[in-house]
Amino acid sequence: MNSTLRFFLSILLALVVSLAFNYFFLDLFERSSTDQILLMAFSAVALGYLIFSAWGNIPFKLSLPRFDWGSISSLLREHAPGIVLAILFFAIYTWFGLQINFADSDTTDNFLEADNYPWMNRIAAPNGYQFEMRGPHPFAYFILRPFGLLLNSFTSSPWLSAILLNTFVGALCVFMAWVFIKRQSQNSTYALLIAALLGLSTSHFFFGAVIESYIFSAAALIGFVLTLQKSEGNLFAPVTMSVVTFGITLTNFAQNFIGFVVNQLSGLSRKTFRDFLVKIFQFAALVLSLGIVISVIHAAWYPSSRLFFQLSDAQIEGDFSLSVFQEPQWKITGRIILLIRTILLYTVIAPKPFVFGQEVGAWLPYFNFFKLTPQTYAYSSYNGLGNVLVFAWAILLFMSGVFFLWNLLRTRKIDLTLAFALSLLFNFFLHLSYGFETFLYSPDWAYALIFFVGLSLAPLAKNRLFQGALLVFLVLLAYNQVYFFQFILDTIAPFYGRGG
Repeated sequence: MNSTLRFFLSILLALVVSLAFNYFFLDLFERSSTDQILLMAFSAVALGYLIFSAWGNIPFKLSLPRFDWGSISSLLREHAPGIVLAILFFAIYTWFGLQINFADSDTTDNFLEADNYPWMNRIAAPNGYQFEMRGPHPFAYFILRPFGLLLNSFTSSPWLSAILLNTFVGALCVFMAWVFIKRQSQNSTYALLIAALLGLSTSHFFFGAVIESYIFSAAALIGFVLTLQKSEGNLFAPVTMSVVTFGITLTNFAQNFIGFVVNQLSGLSRKTFRDFLVKIFQFAALVLSLGIVISVIHAAWYPSSRLFFQLSDAQIEGDFSLSVFQEPQWKITGRIILLIRTILLYTVIAPKPFVFGQEVGAWLPYFNFFKLTPQTYAYSSYNGLGNVLVFAWAILLFMSGVFFLWNLLRTRKIDLTLAFALSLLFNFFLHLSYGFETFLYSPDWAYALIFFVGLSLAPLAKNRLFQGALLVFLVLLAYNQVYFFQFILDTIAPFYGRGG
């Protein structure tokens, strides 16, 4: 069958299936005219592309390895350092998670704007699926609830199940970071140090314990870069992980796309430019098509879910956006400085947060890393040990930038280090106009910042003096992060018995 006929039949079949599905399960004709057109267009085009691809040559090569106890045992021994480190962080995250996530009190937005109470319910509560799932999380219920409900059969407590799943995924991020850096540097000790840096970063230390969607986003993002290391031209693993990334947080697909393009560019000399463009198109089209189709099914399965491509649903996101360049100059400048401080400093080293109480009418204090008053942005600051850590971290960042540029100019080759730098830039521009407390989104870029440093400084991986200095930095950072968490716990302790 020629391609033209196959394309026509694929679109025709997709239109019929989409019309029937949207009519019976998504109340197609009860929506506005604009939403009807968008729903049919997105679902039909996405399904049509998948049918067309499946009908022709699917660019996947799926081969499952044979189960071998010997290989499993060898794999465990090889990855033992990373596993032990992950177990340590799992214990730490769980310890703090049990203290800061309340089972029966709504603490939404109290802890650096985290929606821990709604996500705790979405993940594991029997009726948690009734909580609204906004468009930026296209099919998060499909990804997270099965694990939460499975844990319920062991814990009999949705609260505990959600905490354990969250802290486990936080520890998994640490393990995957160890694997990634170990592959790149071929040095287990250096990989342990960089993985510990990720685990101790404010972003992962906080969201590894406080239930939210963002630690799951971070795990998907790290999992994706792992697939780029081992994909060998096969699209199956990168597409699969990117669909998961898409399903948890829509905008993070942009980071996957950046990583995939840079990874393909690094091997451009071995392929024609046409092959490069075809590969990029296949990757993007498959991820977007699968993401849209699964999102539509998710919305039918969970009526509380919003569709990101529906105008009526997308308008809700206006509540979380700001037209920063229509604001006064002091607000524009303040927002830019806040983002720079958050991305480069707060993500790694916890400052002393601002505490808001009766002035915001809260039963429990609110914590933020900035305070907005007329004509003024005030930022959380450091003192004592915090200043020492900031100075040391600034040196590491400066060294990373120098090593990155030196390697780029010397070899004239690009690698994933460039992708991580571009991902940081993407998040900077995205959050200029989206979100209130920018630290809330830090797990979306923490991995990129830490991996940028880890890869850039890889030439020093075997240097004992550098390893020792990094270890001292991590010990001091751990003390600072524990102090930060203890400050929050001590502040809310008098309010424990009041309830939300």
